[in-house]
Amino acid sequence: MSFIRALPAATALSLILGNAAWADLTAADVWGDWRDYLQGLGYQVSATERMEGSTLDLGDITVEINGGPDIEKMTLKMGSLRFIGNPDGTVEVMMPDVMPVAIDIAPESTGKPTSIAMTYTQSGQKMIAGGTPEAMTYDYNADTFALALTDVTVDGAAFDESAARFSITGSDLVSKTSVTVGETRSYDQNLAVGPVTYDTFFRAPDGPESFGMKTTAQAVMFTGTSAVPIDAVTDANDMNALLAAGFGFDGTFATTATESYIEITAPEGESKIKTGAANTTVKVAMDTSGIAYDVTGTGVQVGAQLAGLPVPLFFEMAQTGFKLQAPVVQSDTPQDFALGLNLNGFTMSDALWSMFDPTAQLPRDPATLALDLDGKAKLTTNFLDPEAANRIAATGAAPGEIHALGINSLTLDAVGAKLEATGDVTFDNTDKTTVPGIPKPVGSIDIALEGGNGLIDKLVAMGFVPEEQAMGARMMMGLFGVAGAAPDTLNSKIEFNEAGQILANGQRIK
Repeated sequence: MSFIRALPAATALSLILGNAAWADLTAADVWGDWRDYLQGLGYQVSATERMEGSTLDLGDITVEINGGPDIEKMTLKMGSLRFIGNPDGTVEVMMPDVMPVAIDIAPESTGKPTSIAMTYTQSGQKMIAGGTPEAMTYDYNADTFALALTDVTVDGAAFDESAARFSITGSDLVSKTSVTVGETRSYDQNLAVGPVTYDTFFRAPDGPESFGMKTTAQAVMFTGTSAVPIDAVTDANDMNALLAAGFGFDGTFATTATESYIEITAPEGESKIKTGAANTTVKVAMDTSGIAYDVTGTGVQVGAQLAGLPVPLFFEMAQTGFKLQAPVVQSDTPQDFALGLNLNGFTMSDALWSMFDPTAQLPRDPATLALDLDGKAKLTTNFLDPEAANRIAATGAAPGEIHALGINSLTLDAVGAKLEATGDVTFDNTDKTTVPGIPKPVGSIDIALEGGNGLIDKLVAMGFVPEEQAMGARMMMGLFGVAGAAPDTLNSKIEFNEAGQILANGQRIK
């Protein structure tokens, strides 16, 4: 997948786009903006330049990336571009309808050089740059566009389309970008694309394994901001250096009516998976304060016929969500983290239910799993540094310390039972003997369970749980919980005190 690492550089040359605000601007200014952007990320950029009047022609555009995961050197080469200075002080960027892209990769471990050839095609495209070198704007439109893999060669052996395939196609692209140069190069972008299709396929050269996926979306939107260092970073793969120099981004991707078809061939057989979503939103942000993901989806469906399973699988969720916030830079003080998960309105097909509940003893109402955690953690090492990551992997040492954990909410509502929990716990990292192996916890967790005994009765009747095990489960529930006001409800308060004791509803259990 090394060629994917080169896509940001290729995309930067073709999609540094934006809104027009007219003032005096030269062709050299616009090319300088593109070049400085790439060099600020640590890439080496070169091209042949020929200036004639107000027109700048570029040829043999080359971007070099030194280092990376199992990469000694990667070189990306593109065709030609033309920057035309207009009388009104704007610059038109002329891109050919067909633009070749070549990527050469020198890996560190295998010693097998890899060459990848792709073609970027467009129709009805127009890009206008305006403003000043310190506050530049771009306006880019294209009726259609496509990026397609045309050739892959590994250590002299060529792979045709039956072994490797990759393409992205779309239409009705509109993009507006504003660039401001200050302490960093700041970008503010809005992009909208009509129908988009992503198609990829890989087959193992020495076996039957293969993977293919085709995804379509009726619309794709992006809004976001980013900052790139003014001074070139020595190593584009040194994320710590990039962050320290001011690199950061905050963007939101949204899609509508998305469908994916996946086919996987393995020695045990062929599997087919189909997924769909009415709407999806992906928010991603990263800077020295940390990294954050927030993914949501509505109307999510998953169908699959997996090798080895006698019946097809089908799942449906009204809403899905995943949230993650975590520090990325070593610090002497604890930083915020958060984790969230949401599966709301989860249902599955009767055929799947019948595999383990043929007599329909369990309620099949839509299920919900919701988790919302936050807390404080301190990174004791820069795990984004490849050498530090290797040391952690080799020694098994923890990259940081947890100092506080808050359970804002935990809900599991399924098959007639409902579990809810909230709580706050702090951790003393100087004391790992009170509770052997972990920092001493101080705080409490409140738990409520509805329908637990009823669920156990059903599982016993179905033969899933032997009666003696069910009796043990009921004894544990009685030990840790007290009966609630409503039938078949239990409440429990688990406390961790300063003396190192653990109590359940006031009764010491440790």
